Amino acid sequence: MSNKRQKLDDNVESKFYKGLFEHESLKAIEESFKQSKPYLHCKIDQLFEDGLLRRVQKEILRSLHFTLKETDIYKVLQTGDLANLDGLPKHELEQLSSLFELRNSIYSSEFRSFISQVTGCGPLSGSKMDMSINSYQTGCHLLNHDDVIGTRRVSYILYLTDPDIPWLPKEGGALELYPVIKKGTPASEPTVSIPPQWNQFVMFTVQPGHSFHSVEEVVGTGNRLSISGWFHIPQKGEIGYDPNAGNEEDVAKSSLQQLQEEQNAEDYYTRYAVQNPQEEEIVGLTEDVLVDLAEWMNPHYLDLKVISQMSEKFLDESAIQCKQFLSEATLARLESATIALDKKDNLYENKEGIVPHGTGVTKDWVVQGPPHQLRYMINKSTDKNDDIFAYLRSKFESESFRLWLNSIVQILPIGYRGEARRFRPGHDYTLATTNKRSQGVLDVTFCTVDKAALWKDGDIGGYECYMAPHDDEEDPATYKAADEDGALLTLPAGHNELSIVLRDEGVMRFIKYVSAKSPGSRWDICYEYDLPDKSDDEEEQEVENPVYIHKPLQVTSFLFI
Repeated sequence: MSNKRQKLDDNVESKFYKGLFEHESLKAIEESFKQSKPYLHCKIDQLFEDGLLRRVQKEILRSLHFTLKETDIYKVLQTGDLANLDGLPKHELEQLSSLFELRNSIYSSEFRSFISQVTGCGPLSGSKMDMSINSYQTGCHLLNHDDVIGTRRVSYILYLTDPDIPWLPKEGGALELYPVIKKGTPASEPTVSIPPQWNQFVMFTVQPGHSFHSVEEVVGTGNRLSISGWFHIPQKGEIGYDPNAGNEEDVAKSSLQQLQEEQNAEDYYTRYAVQNPQEEEIVGLTEDVLVDLAEWMNPHYLDLKVISQMSEKFLDESAIQCKQFLSEATLARLESATIALDKKDNLYENKEGIVPHGTGVTKDWVVQGPPHQLRYMINKSTDKNDDIFAYLRSKFESESFRLWLNSIVQILPIGYRGEARRFRPGHDYTLATTNKRSQGVLDVTFCTVDKAALWKDGDIGGYECYMAPHDDEEDPATYKAADEDGALLTLPAGHNELSIVLRDEGVMRFIKYVSAKSPGSRWDICYEYDLPDKSDDEEEQEVENPVYIHKPLQVTSFLFI
């Protein structure tokens, strides 16, 4: 690096923290960036002149409107794009004069040159701005992703938390950086955590397959206010423009693309021992089958009249829910195990914020990832006698349960895959993934939580949501919201409940992140059953009498009909 001091416009330099552009400061920041792990990033403790930033904060809180935005991946209060400030009427822009000044300083040629020099990323666009204000308050979060969209080159965050009261790490809201197991696959847990502080600036280069990060849930009462955005590679007509940039064949797919791409689910099902599913003779609910099911299920759901009513409803609605599904003895055994584990891990009515990463890991419970798609714990025990989760998994895989499902849905599954899962407060979730199988799949999920009334409104997460397919013309930077765009079906986490949902091709599904303020873990036995290919006759019949999820619906709950 040259020993010459970077030449700056005096007016621009006065906006930033005194000494920021001095040679020693630049050298220290550049070295910090080069040596950083798990990928290239740096933290600048003081970026702007304090008085300017205080004026900016006051303008934001006084004059700007925040909209709550919530999808599978985030919950945050956000303003519109600050690139649009130029188009405001004069009297409105005067109310945001300091914010306008700050925005122009960030995208000035002088500061872009500073960013390029520190990061070594090459020229940056002076025409493409991408900047918004985010307010993370209690319960807000942003899950794991890599920021790889379009022409983004450098991501940045400028924090505007309370300038007079330091933000404490226990309040949450830290920026978490994840190493990768291999390119495109982040580890399940972060190795760097950066709590927010007033006037702190964090940036990292957007690195396909590497720049995975998240924002920890805010659990305190403070406002994690920040200005964030991206510097982009030069656009057409700008110095440094490369028409081939972003077209390299070896560039990793973004985390969003990976979620949306087709998966070869065929390889992941365990097949039932049947030679020819199309010609299989269905035994039905014999006495032996009912006896086997009565060992663990509520006998109410073995009543043939109830089964008939459930089947009729399912064929009309594509989904049903069974309340109080397990027998009393089985449920008591399960509750004893779940409450004991939550108490052991300080997750039962935890009042102290977010427990550390790695909480709950044992030889029988391991973390499942990768976190840009999902994170939860799965039960690995094979001891069906002593482990209630292993026992219930065996029941969901049994031939008797397969026949019971057939009596409800009138389709005999030909294979299955599933897990016993634990969603820990403050850590776990699944992001929306799409069913690519043309014949649809049968989702069967048994869920149980403690204090179910607290989960009902969905505010603490843990709900299961089915959504319509993305429009092919949608902005690829957008994760579809489970709100006005139409959740097809939303099932709050409940106590001792089984849901059966027939999911058509293209329908997306996710489990919303479980908030740290929930009274305990969300537990489930989650199975997906593979269905036989639809014959021509069945496809014609489906047009006349649709069975698969295709529009918003209300699930019918059963117990005492």
